[in-house]
Amino acid sequence: MMRGMGLLERELKRGRSLLVRLDHDADLVDQIFRLAADESIHTGAFSVIGALTQAEIAFYDQESHEYSKLLVEENTELVSCTGNVSIREGKPFVHAHVVLADSDGKTIGGHLLHGNIFAAELFLIELSGKPMIRESDQTTGLYLWSG
Repeated sequence: MMRGMGLLERELKRGRSLLVRLDHDADLVDQIFRLAADESIHTGAFSVIGALTQAEIAFYDQESHEYSKLLVEENTELVSCTGNVSIREGKPFVHAHVVLADSDGKTIGGHLLHGNIFAAELFLIELSGKPMIRESDQTTGLYLWSG
């Protein structure tokens, strides 16, 4: 294990590995949240592939500490979605980033706020041990892992 790589590090044990076909016409972030809550997963990592009919993504402005949002109102391939599950304000929190491609192969990416599922397959790895907790970080204005 590498040491001294960051301000917070924790060694967790690999728990369950779940492969899940997500529901058509449901929200991607909500589906992952519900699965984590239903399965009592407090810390984990995930990857999703599939297709979306609509998405809302965001870019975090590091100067203003605010998100600018973009609504993608077309069918897209979910080229990549990666993220993690941790605890924020006492409940599971899903942090997901995506790369979406349109029918011409043009891509767009960012922080996923919402995504309407056409078809999606999720690979979720549960991590066991002391849960990762998110708290407000004054330097960045983000909710980051704190303990």
